[in-house]
Amino acid sequence: MLAKITVAEAARAAAEAPERARVELIGPFVEAAARVIQQECHEPVNRGQLHRVRSPQTSNEVSALIAITGGVAGLVIYSMSMETALGFASKMIGEPVAELDALGQSAIGELANMITGQAGIGLEKNGFPSDMSPPVLLLGKGSSIATLNLTRLVVPLLVSFGEFTIDIAVKEV
Repeated sequence: MLAKITVAEAARAAAEAPERARVELIGPFVEAAARVIQQECHEPVNRGQLHRVRSPQTSNEVSALIAITGGVAGLVIYSMSMETALGFASKMIGEPVAELDALGQSAIGELANMITGQAGIGLEKNGFPSDMSPPVLLLGKGSSIATLNLTRLVVPLLVSFGEFTIDIAVKEV
């Protein structure tokens, strides 16, 4: 279910919604990410320490940003170091990737797309049908997103070649 929504619209909707980040909203993203990483990349996944952050800047070198509206509004960011992104791209493509060129970026975008698609199914099963934008890839640590000054729950997932974090700022509307 892809809709023509902007990051600004999703962020505004999340900021205006009641402050309730519930497991029914967070769980589908974490479960989908672990499942997709295990299935597509053949990597065991462990969860790191959850924490919250409030900053308009990305915390890693490679981030895929997803805007969400509907039963849930907000933003989800999948982020990782360049080294971890190269590891994921290599696993997705099936051969070593030395630089995050167009093909490597496409692999990271596809990973984000698969996770988001499965998370959308989980949200719908939990009673929150939502529309999600295609992923927008941001390259460069500290990229600033003017509308991103929302408190985000950060869920680190650990794989053999690094950390894949899910920053979640979603609320029921």
